[in-house]
Amino acid sequence: MSGHGAHSHSDNPEHKRIGVFIGVIAVIMAIVGALAKQQANEMIIGEVKASNGFAWYQAKRQRSYMNELEVKRIDFELAGQVTDAQRKLLETNRAKFLAKNAEYDAENKDILNSAEADRQAAQTAAHRHHWYEYAEIALHTAIVLCSLVLLTNQRSFFYAGIAATLVGLGLSVVAFRTGGHAPAKPAAAAPPAAAAPVKTK
Repeated sequence: MSGHGAHSHSDNPEHKRIGVFIGVIAVIMAIVGALAKQQANEMIIGEVKASNGFAWYQAKRQRSYMNELEVKRIDFELAGQVTDAQRKLLETNRAKFLAKNAEYDAENKDILNSAEADRQAAQTAAHRHHWYEYAEIALHTAIVLCSLVLLTNQRSFFYAGIAATLVGLGLSVVAFRTGGHAPAKPAAAAPPAAAAPVKTK
């Protein structure tokens, strides 16, 4: 008799539907989890690239500053008593330093823009990562709630599971759409940090 009861319980159509629903949620949760990990990796890569870019920018600024000191030294020597040969050599070196600084200035604009873009990309990935994590938690909760239906036969858990699933899907959509909106606030605060190296001049 107990065997018959177990057989009828496993053949419960409603339980089968709930089992299928749980399987679908599990697949969605796996996809969301993979997206969360991908965004975490992109966040790390973006932060590393931005850090390297700003470090390279600083190195270029230091070289430019050293060249400026050399130009001032040459100007000081040119103001003194020098031979025509010395003047020609000093003026040639001065022109080289000035040309190199002009090259550094042009390069620094590209380096700074690239580093800023990498930092904003990292911030976008960080925002998406957090939203995907919240979505994954909601989907985990949905699976637990739906599983409770199989143990208690209380449909209220199923309805709560559906609600948690919708929340998870909604958070996933927010994560996907975050790219064009979330970085706006960090980007507004970025210029002071990016401008700091310029002030070291």
